[in-house]
Amino acid sequence: MKLSTRTKANAIADHWRATHNVKRAERLDEENDRLRTELRMTKSQLERERDRQQDVLDALNRASERKTKVTAKPRGGLLRLVIVGGTAYVFGTKAGRDRYEQIRGWVASMKDRFGDPLARVDTSAPGIGPKANPLVESGIRPKTSDVNGG
Repeated sequence: MKLSTRTKANAIADHWRATHNVKRAERLDEENDRLRTELRMTKSQLERERDRQQDVLDALNRASERKTKVTAKPRGGLLRLVIVGGTAYVFGTKAGRDRYEQIRGWVASMKDRFGDPLARVDTSAPGIGPKANPLVESGIRPKTSDVNGG
């Protein structure tokens, strides 16, 4: 019993189809498992998001139950700023001037009390006191053009 070529070809084709279908079924099973896993993850994310949304709604409901008192801000801020600023400037300058005069009087009294410190220096000792101009001591007088710088 020899099989014809056509029958052999059909047998080979059937075997190839069966193998191909098995591999295809395996790929589809893997894809199905992957999709199930992704679906579970998406469901858990959705549940967490719903829980967060419910928490926000609960917080808003609790906040709306509390009585809040609304007060209006007073107007006229610019006018108030100008008036307060001007008053502070006037009093500040008056107090500043008074303090300046007080410090100036204290410095003057210290000058009177201690006198001019250069006037009390003993110039009789050598090397102490104002330095003498060597030109004047030698009898040479500088020209007025030298003094004026040109």
